[in-house]
Amino acid sequence: MARNAVIDADGHIYERESDIRKYLAEPWVRRRTPLWPSSNQPWDGDMFETLGYDEYRAGISPAEQVERWLTRMEQENIEQTMLFPSVAGNLTKLTEKDYTLAVCRATNDHFAKDFNALSDRLHVVGMLPFQQPERAAEELRRAVEDLGMNAFAVLAIGLPKALGDSMYDPIYKAAEELGVPICVHANRHSQLEVGGYTLENFSEVHTYTMFAGVALQFTSMMAQGVPIRFPKLRLAFLEIGASWLTYWLDRMDEHWELRGELEMPLLREKPSEVFKMSPMFVSVEPDETLLPEVIRLVGDDHFLFASDYPHWDARFPENLNTVAGREDIPQESRDKILYHNSKQLFRL
Repeated sequence: MARNAVIDADGHIYERESDIRKYLAEPWVRRRTPLWPSSNQPWDGDMFETLGYDEYRAGISPAEQVERWLTRMEQENIEQTMLFPSVAGNLTKLTEKDYTLAVCRATNDHFAKDFNALSDRLHVVGMLPFQQPERAAEELRRAVEDLGMNAFAVLAIGLPKALGDSMYDPIYKAAEELGVPICVHANRHSQLEVGGYTLENFSEVHTYTMFAGVALQFTSMMAQGVPIRFPKLRLAFLEIGASWLTYWLDRMDEHWELRGELEMPLLREKPSEVFKMSPMFVSVEPDETLLPEVIRLVGDDHFLFASDYPHWDARFPENLNTVAGREDIPQESRDKILYHNSKQLFRL
């Protein structure tokens, strides 16, 4: 399918602990425990390897992954891709302070030197020890200034406090000053924290917890005025689609109208208006029924295309073809979703 150039706002890599360990400082390099906590259940996301992509499974080297990505990008006319780790975000659940920082630094060194250095079209995002905000701000500065990273991710579940809390202000201040976005990425590894432990199987957990975590963080950041306190900070909320905004902003607006003076004092406008005027972005799913409505609600400057390749539910490149071919969305809006908004968010 012929199309204009695309920027992929959210693809993935499969990081290997053995590669990260090469960058661990002493004495941590001699430690043989896992680098971070994993899921509490042995879920089979690939369904006996009937889902996903045979050419891109976990375990292949960074160089092989870069090669796979560049091949796919050439095939689909993808100009640049932002890449998110698949499990390393769980480092925010670590409690040993020095060990956490060491793992985070090693992870960023690995991403920068073994992925990003191989191609200027691929950008693996950085990780931060959000549970230690002052140290996280220092690591953000190091990763930007020394490693050339241009975005940072945090998983939506697994944090000590919701992301609107002022404890994270040092991170937001550093990100705003250096002009790099913070990307809140959905996850289901910590479903115990949002009630997912009451569910039975992977489909139930994945359906519910991915949304619940992002909605929790979005609510906190909006209500506590993060976009007001840091007006130039670019924020992204990834991998749960965009149509939820039509309901969620209505719900937040209602609470703001009734209780906002006391409980959302930083918001002089209702949340939906704050969202419209802020550099906040949300990735879309290709066949969302209400996508045209949410674009009409908040404008088309806030939405991103995300391939999710090579994860099991990516449906790539069909997801790209679907977004590019949606005639219920104006071409100008599709161009923004597929290219211009990501270029603005990540300053590519």
